[in-house]
Amino acid sequence: MDNKIAAYSEKKKNVAVIWILFLFLGWSYGSLGKPFLQVLYYVTLGGVGLWLLIRLFTLNGAIREVNKKIAMECGFTNEELVQFGLVK
Repeated sequence: MDNKIAAYSEKKKNVAVIWILFLFLGWSYGSLGKPFLQVLYYVTLGGVGLWLLIRLFTLNGAIREVNKKIAMECGFTNEELVQFGLVK
């Protein structure tokens, strides 16, 4: 169990860092492994603001999903995912 937790802690995405990058640079998709969407976000200027507003409400869920995927790759069970708050 300790090996799984250590591996997860090393690989998981930091919520605060991603929010800071998003708020100051508009960078969120790139840090979540979607560089094409990040380029598209910049080219469209955040969907002329609409995409930006949507992302404000969906960013926490996106971070949780990426961290859930990382936890599953580290070998966490469903009960452990619930325990760590990655599944509701």
